[in-house]
Amino acid sequence: MSFTTTLVDSLSLLQQCLADITPTTPHVLAVDIEGIDINRHGKICLLQLMCSTSSSVWLIDVTVLGAQAFEETDASGISLRTILEGSETQKLFFDVRNDSDALYNLYNISLSNVYDLQLLEVAVRLSICGRARTVSGLAKTIQFHLNPAEDWAKTKDLGVTLFAPEKGGSYEVFERRPLDARLIAYCSQDVTLLASLRDKMREGMGPQGKNWENRILAESKNRVALARSASYDGRRNRAHALAPVVW
Repeated sequence: MSFTTTLVDSLSLLQQCLADITPTTPHVLAVDIEGIDINRHGKICLLQLMCSTSSSVWLIDVTVLGAQAFEETDASGISLRTILEGSETQKLFFDVRNDSDALYNLYNISLSNVYDLQLLEVAVRLSICGRARTVSGLAKTIQFHLNPAEDWAKTKDLGVTLFAPEKGGSYEVFERRPLDARLIAYCSQDVTLLASLRDKMREGMGPQGKNWENRILAESKNRVALARSASYDGRRNRAHALAPVVW
């Protein structure tokens, strides 16, 4: 499916975004975040959103809009805050922990009704072979389950070279305006695949275990709460690479 990307750097565009991601028909909302050290010690620069009933990707420019990105309301009183905190719309994340940490500690946003696709990936492995020692990253999971087109990897590589220090980049690129077109493409493409990734992984569930959906939702909720705790440290913690032991 083709999609259009809009950089939301004004309140008028934010109103258009709110209208698009709050349809009256059943839907889920894919969410991703980019910035500098995504945790309570860093900065959220971009919030990527895509509603499952839409072909529009919205890149919310938090660097430009600041807290108003989350507080601006439509005529019905709906804002990004009420959507993210509300139970009505399920939000798809891939590893919600540091995103929850940043949203809560930087903007006092308490996520609700989160479905963590990283946990679904673990559940798939457990349901097939009964073991999963570590979690998988998003890029690896997309490549394994969706086998995306060649230009997906090219777009990802071009984006990574802009911000990854080991490739000569800098995370500060997320704060520079105007945003590099390669960075916009990088930020857009993964969020378009989250709903398809969920569906594809669900199709691959094996016979072992039971009640996986309820267990994924419960552990997603636990992850959100854990990341809000005072003791949580989202900075390169090796323990984050381990799959849940009992859930």
